[in-house]
Amino acid sequence: MMNLNNNKFCLACFGKPEKDFVLIKHHVKYFPEEIGYVHYKCHEIIHNPDDPRFKHLIQFQEGDSRKFYELKKKMIAESP
Repeated sequence: MMNLNNNKFCLACFGKPEKDFVLIKHHVKYFPEEIGYVHYKCHEIIHNPDDPRFKHLIQFQEGDSRKFYELKKKMIAESP
């Protein structure tokens, strides 16, 4: 897994975390896994199909998240 930033600034708007709130993880890619920290509000914009501002932060195909979490679940089930 590669982190594209840290939890000190938002990958989308470059702002700092709001008081009493933490930035959340957003998958930019699943294969290979790339994660960025973003504000919750920025995360909503990223996934809003009618708002193109942060579309560059979605670099995965439809169904990739399902495949990713199925593989992760399988790996956990198979671990000793």
